[in-house]
Amino acid sequence: MGVSPDEDMGIGIRQILVNDKDEVLLLTNRFFKKLWDKSPEGLLPQFAGRRVRWAEAAVEIQNYRPIAILRVVYSYMSFDANGRLDTDRLMQDAALKIEAGIGDIFVTKSDKVINASARFAARRRDHEAVWRPSAKVEKAIYDAALGANRSGRF
Repeated sequence: MGVSPDEDMGIGIRQILVNDKDEVLLLTNRFFKKLWDKSPEGLLPQFAGRRVRWAEAAVEIQNYRPIAILRVVYSYMSFDANGRLDTDRLMQDAALKIEAGIGDIFVTKSDKVINASARFAARRRDHEAVWRPSAKVEKAIYDAALGANRSGRF
């Protein structure tokens, strides 16, 4: 079945934080950019000095409405003492995820040494850079990404 030319389709990205009470907070793309750019308005003082669970959801958009979750990546956001996003930590976590995924790209051949750097990086990634939601939290994240829950929006 084809899509008529007047139907608008695409992919949207949703940034969602989960607090210690398992409540979700949907960040608008405009506010997320302010966080990332460290603009004066880009502060979340309620998360000052903390590491917060973060979900980034890719959603399918049809006729300007989210209709399906395509993927969700569960990571952490760290904030400084003022509630400003720690982008350096985000980049370190991203590098760890890449290392865990592709391993050491500068492999040296040796019959006596087993290169386990990717395995160690994967353990560090799973401990430091990613998290797994409970079924309840996952449902709340999906609902927020699809627009079913408008309560926690920033």
